[in-house]
Amino acid sequence: MKRSVPGPGSLLGDLFGRMGMLFAVIVFSVGLTTFLTAQRRIDEIYDGQLIIGANVLRALMADELAKQRRIAQPGAALTVDDALLSEEDRHAFNSYAEWRMFRVWREGRLVLRSDTGPPETAAPTQDGFRTLKRHRHSWRIYTLRAPDDDVRVEVGEREDIRTVLVRGIALGLAVPLLVLIPVAGLLIWLALDGGLRALRNLLAEVGRRSVRDLSPLSLTPWPRDLHPLVLAINRLFDRIQRSLQHERRFLDQAAHQLRTPLTAVKLQAQMIAQETDPTERAAITAELVASVDRASAMTDSLLTLASLEASPGGPPTASGDLKAETVAAITDLAPIAARRGVRLSFDGEGEMPSGEGPLLRLVAANLIENAVRHTSPDSEVVVRLRPTQGGWRLSVTDSGPGLPAAEREVVLQRFHRGRDAAPGGAGLGLSIVVEALRLLGGRLELADREDGRPGLDARADIPSTTQ
Repeated sequence: MKRSVPGPGSLLGDLFGRMGMLFAVIVFSVGLTTFLTAQRRIDEIYDGQLIIGANVLRALMADELAKQRRIAQPGAALTVDDALLSEEDRHAFNSYAEWRMFRVWREGRLVLRSDTGPPETAAPTQDGFRTLKRHRHSWRIYTLRAPDDDVRVEVGEREDIRTVLVRGIALGLAVPLLVLIPVAGLLIWLALDGGLRALRNLLAEVGRRSVRDLSPLSLTPWPRDLHPLVLAINRLFDRIQRSLQHERRFLDQAAHQLRTPLTAVKLQAQMIAQETDPTERAAITAELVASVDRASAMTDSLLTLASLEASPGGPPTASGDLKAETVAAITDLAPIAARRGVRLSFDGEGEMPSGEGPLLRLVAANLIENAVRHTSPDSEVVVRLRPTQGGWRLSVTDSGPGLPAAEREVVLQRFHRGRDAAPGGAGLGLSIVVEALRLLGGRLELADREDGRPGLDARADIPSTTQ
């Protein structure tokens, strides 16, 4: 299924939408915090005013209470009907505000009240703040006791006045914020659009490139913030170009290598068609079969090498044993070695877990086949397995002409063969070993024989999967 890639417009819209949501969340959080803080401060201020009002009322009654105590008989209690406020003070408290109230209780009976306030029910039994809901209004009431005269003073106010005040503050904050949001959004949109214009131009420049145009982009036209992206694109272009060159070189070399056996097959087929002598026809037919085998072997090697090079590597997906795979490769190549008069010997003990079995078989088989092909007739190819630090070493030693040190790196490349190489090879065996070892995390080294005799010692170091 083809997936759509968002263009610059949708990228800008998505980025603006996300920033807009973030900005809205920030504005909402700031507004809510400010609203709650204002409400708390207003409650503190107005509660303080209630406390002050109760103390003022008590102070105003102090003179009347003292006067009544002086004229009262010793031991007699003040009566409910005695005046506690002067007419002037009472008038002042009545006109305090319609949303505030006061009441005075003496000996559990209501003796004085303002014209406003909730209906009285019973004398308060506790001092401090309480909330009283009557009908449509809630009242915040503070009670103060004068213990010497058994008098309780109540001062309260309607809570909706506080709500009105907080709403006014919230509205005063909301209007600037509502104006700020679209203005800030417009500024953000303009800033992002200007910043992404260069990115859109860069995308257009890359989109105009043809498949064959992989030249690097210049850094000059682009802002400094886009330089890392331009450099990353240039590195990608370079990797693609080197990969294409590598593939073209591989195809050219493969076509060149396959042309010779295919030409031989064609000529031998023509000779068979023209030959009337049964003996000669049989000999040419045998040569034809050998040519087809060589072409088939080269094709298999090319496919194997291409498959290995396309593999990304990584942890093994299956567990294999180097010793078991090496023994299996020796068994497969024993008939070929016998036809060339080459003896195969093996030296290795114990299990050797070393990665994926097919890759291990590929390494062992190609190293042994390469040694059999280049060793002297009536000689021996020695295959050894030894533990190393962190893994195992597969060593294949032949008795051939050896290889100069200057050529040992060259022959690891595809289609490169030594000057004294035996005929019939394609120059792909060691390349396949190198790629297989790359996937296994190992390495290949070509060295002289340790005993000083002529020949080559191919050493493949392979990490153990149990480390």
